[in-house]
Amino acid sequence: GVIASSSAKKQLAENLKQQAAKIAAKKADAEKRAAQLEGVELVIAAKVSTTGVTYGSVNTAIVAEELAKKGIEIDRKIITMRDIKKVGTFEATIHFFKDVEIKLPVIVVAENQPEPKAEKTEETVETPTEEIDVVEGETVTVE
Repeated sequence: GVIASSSAKKQLAENLKQQAAKIAAKKADAEKRAAQLEGVELVIAAKVSTTGVTYGSVNTAIVAEELAKKGIEIDRKIITMRDIKKVGTFEATIHFFKDVEIKLPVIVVAENQPEPKAEKTEETVETPTEEIDVVEGETVTVE
């Protein structure tokens, strides 16, 4: 080993000082990146069966890809979450650095279902309003 001479002690102290500075810089960068995600909710549209189960799963790679679309580059390896296999609200944890992490809400919605339902309700709403015309039309406009 190395003998603990005064020069060896000075060198060790300098090395520790440099390491502390590097760690502080990395932590500051991590905190800045975490601040970018403050208040962000990630909504992911997935193909869903009639029972609400997704075809395939929403995983860290998809979360990272969706964040990239928002202009936030995050490595999928620092994202921790269970694979999501149904519609709903879930949580992903992003670990930027030791003691610097953020909880990201991940909302999975059906990609293929809201559109047909919206069309059907429009059709059913349109038919009665045509028959009743003025009375229904005025009420709807006031609301």
